[in-house]
Amino acid sequence: MSLYRILTIVSGLLGPLMIFGQDYFQQEVDYRIDVRLDDEVHMLLAQESFTYKNNSPSALDTLWIHLWPNAYRDRTTALCKQLDMTGDLDLHFATEEERGWIDSLDFRADDAKVAWGYHAVHPDIGWIKLNIPLSPGGQVTISTPFRVKIPDGKFSRLGHTRQAYYITQWYPKPAVFDAQGWHAMPYLTQGEFYSEFGSFDVTITLPENYVVGATGMLTGSEAEERFMAERAALPMPQQGSSSFPPSATTTKTIRYVQDRVHDFAWFADKRFIVRSSEVVLSGGDRAVKTWALFTPKNAGLWADAVSYVNESVRFYSEWVGDYPYDACTAIDGTISAG
Repeated sequence: MSLYRILTIVSGLLGPLMIFGQDYFQQEVDYRIDVRLDDEVHMLLAQESFTYKNNSPSALDTLWIHLWPNAYRDRTTALCKQLDMTGDLDLHFATEEERGWIDSLDFRADDAKVAWGYHAVHPDIGWIKLNIPLSPGGQVTISTPFRVKIPDGKFSRLGHTRQAYYITQWYPKPAVFDAQGWHAMPYLTQGEFYSEFGSFDVTITLPENYVVGATGMLTGSEAEERFMAERAALPMPQQGSSSFPPSATTTKTIRYVQDRVHDFAWFADKRFIVRSSEVVLSGGDRAVKTWALFTPKNAGLWADAVSYVNESVRFYSEWVGDYPYDACTAIDGTISAG
């Protein structure tokens, strides 16, 4: 084969890649969420705003929104149908008390009311019709109150086991818009998530004797830092009871912030044993705070968990590149999900 023909073939292969690279864009979504946990009725009461930045070459007149707590609403959801196919009928035959949902939505765009609604088939997908199309390079701030009935923890990732809470995929979140268009999809238990990157600034209000683990860094709360340090200093208990202490009658509000992530999850349990450490990355100029939160029931299995987190951060940093965040947390839960 001649050199000319080889160059022609290589050029033909690289051409589309070069065009694709030039056309590549990625949207950005920056969130501000205030949420309160009512642990008597297993409910979240929240206010959210997010700034959606349109980095695409297209004007957008509609935003598609994931409302994934509605995946636990009834038997018609894609989640329930997928679980049925695997032989897991817990959600299919769940009581109303065990199910979950999101409601009390009232979307606004830059403080102006907008038309919005639900997908014709999937109740865990919604749409927002913008009053003014969002131009390339523009941004819009969407705000809404919302309320989440936390489902029983036996179904999938979002849930509670009595007063142990696993709060994941819990807030209104825009679907991804990329070069192939919108990727609005129902929540499934088998599958992973495709979400826009951005920043999160989240405040959580709950009874003050809860231990919380969350995405990002605890910010602006010396009292909570002391609380966590005191819990981490307690001696390791014997493998113990799974009973829950009464909730405090007073509440606390704690704040977590994080940039360059595509999701925010948090976990709360009054029984958590806390262990903390840190890993100094190989360059020596940055340390990663590490945490392990686990229940007395599993204390024997989790006694060295924070050292495993340390090794995971070291391994990632050596083989992939420096771990990019300032904290890494492992949390013991009753559900089998990462």
